[in-house]
Amino acid sequence: MVGFPLRVPLTVLEEIRRKVIAGETFAYDGLGAIEATQIIGRQQPVVFQDINHLRRKIARQRFAITLPIDAADVRGMLLNPQGEYAQACARAMERVFDRIVVSCLFASVSTGRDMSTTVTFANDGGFTVTATAGLTYAKILTINQNFIDADVGNDMPEKIVMGIAGNEYTSLMQEVELISRDFSQQYAVDKGRLVNLVGIDLVQFAGGSTIGNPILAVASAVRACFAMSSRAVCVGMSKEMSLKVEPRPDLIETTQVQIVFDLGAVRTEGVLVQKVNTTSS
Repeated sequence: MVGFPLRVPLTVLEEIRRKVIAGETFAYDGLGAIEATQIIGRQQPVVFQDINHLRRKIARQRFAITLPIDAADVRGMLLNPQGEYAQACARAMERVFDRIVVSCLFASVSTGRDMSTTVTFANDGGFTVTATAGLTYAKILTINQNFIDADVGNDMPEKIVMGIAGNEYTSLMQEVELISRDFSQQYAVDKGRLVNLVGIDLVQFAGGSTIGNPILAVASAVRACFAMSSRAVCVGMSKEMSLKVEPRPDLIETTQVQIVFDLGAVRTEGVLVQKVNTTSS
């Protein structure tokens, strides 16, 4: 039997908050911002500042993939199929990880001491940017402005990431301000691909018409893309994502590949997320 942790799929997700969860539900406990007060004169009394405690519910979900490997298949392949089977399982679970994280960005959250108060994305301070006429350079500037005005990344630099599909990527590749050296001495297009624009890293998701359950939700031909800070999500995991390859003595010449994965995710603050509506086709 072999067991080892799998790499988190998206680079940006390696920087988000993680907590170990116990039981069916768990809470993310964050803190709001505070301001310093000026002291005038000597021997002044202490004045306490209030700080908001941001408790938010994380609900655990469990996923698994189990595949049998028959020895007859092994003999029919030149390469060891265990590695290929394991990689296929890992990619499937990585998509689950992405889906759970992305789905929490615009979802309502349960807050309060007993987590009984429901707060929607809009009431949580989340921005919505309408780009159904096209994802343009001007829209990217609007996204940046929204973060600046909400004091996201002003005090300390933060990684900002934008999730898009193929249509949005093609639109951005036609924006001369993003791809021309006339506007920047730094190459935004790295080895033929656009990887960063005005300080925002791009993360690409499948979004073609053949995708039955896209990670970026589509409704009435409108795709819900996102822009987020690396502080925008907290992922709760009850155990490390692990992969096991072990024999099945109850089956003839069969080995089992299995991944078991428990997790949940919650948006930490609405101002750290922007919903970017685009046209999906």
